[in-house]
Amino acid sequence: MPFDDNRHPVPGDALEKIDNVIALLATEDKWCKFFAESSDGRRCLWGAMRAEDAASLLEPCIVDAVRQVTGRFHRCIDAFNDHPATTHALVLTVLYQARHNMRTAAPHPAPQYRWEPARVVRIASGRAFFG
Repeated sequence: MPFDDNRHPVPGDALEKIDNVIALLATEDKWCKFFAESSDGRRCLWGAMRAEDAASLLEPCIVDAVRQVTGRFHRCIDAFNDHPATTHALVLTVLYQARHNMRTAAPHPAPQYRWEPARVVRIASGRAFFG
């Protein structure tokens, strides 16, 4: 179906931004739940995206990657990050999936329309109907 396509147009700096987010969360001691940035400098996924000024740019791709990796739909990044089953390893898996999706995303081709003349259908009364 046309709305099942999970590819998003990716601006040129998106790969750099997601690489920076991955670097900010590279080790478990750099990641946290429930806080954008904790007092000891750890960040949640959304906090790392915000630190790189990439939240609006990366959110659609990451939400798609969350669905692909977990099989569940989360309305927002925070809901995924703060879920009891979410681990640091799962966050990194999602980020790498999102990065893979961005690298392999092809631009959407322009829709192709083919003009066809209307067909004349005769109905029982003998009148013509254009369908």
